[in-house]
Amino acid sequence: MQAASFYAGVSADGRLVVADEPVRGLLAFQPSTPRKALGRPPGDRADASRWQPLLWQVAAEVGIEPALLQAVVQQESGFDPLAVSPAGAAGLMQLMPATATRFGVRDRLDPAQNLRGGARYLAWLLDHFDQDLDLALAGYNAGEGSVRRHGNRVPPFAETQAYVRAVRRRYAH
Repeated sequence: MQAASFYAGVSADGRLVVADEPVRGLLAFQPSTPRKALGRPPGDRADASRWQPLLWQVAAEVGIEPALLQAVVQQESGFDPLAVSPAGAAGLMQLMPATATRFGVRDRLDPAQNLRGGARYLAWLLDHFDQDLDLALAGYNAGEGSVRRHGNRVPPFAETQAYVRAVRRRYAH
């Protein structure tokens, strides 16, 4: 089989990602052949309904609303458990290695571990920012240190501001 001409996909924050070599989660494109998903076993679709029972269970364990957890997962990975961002965030909740370690996740691509770790982080952020959803979401996207450095406000980064709006929109529906 001939190598693809390029690989492309959309990151969790909505940016187009293009690479000239295989990257898990990106699609391979060749002008003369149909596209195929790389790194995803056949039949393993990014399907929200597949993850609903686990999502509800984890939300109850952690004490956050299932709809909020669902909105974050949808925004972060589109319910793709194998999603890996160009920055190195991985899994359903797009955990960075340090965040995963901090919240007890050993395998970031294991959906149950990833969802639990991300939900724990989100619950921690909500507590840390006195239940201010915008600040918690900004912290999830840009890191809680960035929110603190900006006077406990949503940082003035277009990506973070768009992220907060997008998750709120998903959460409201």
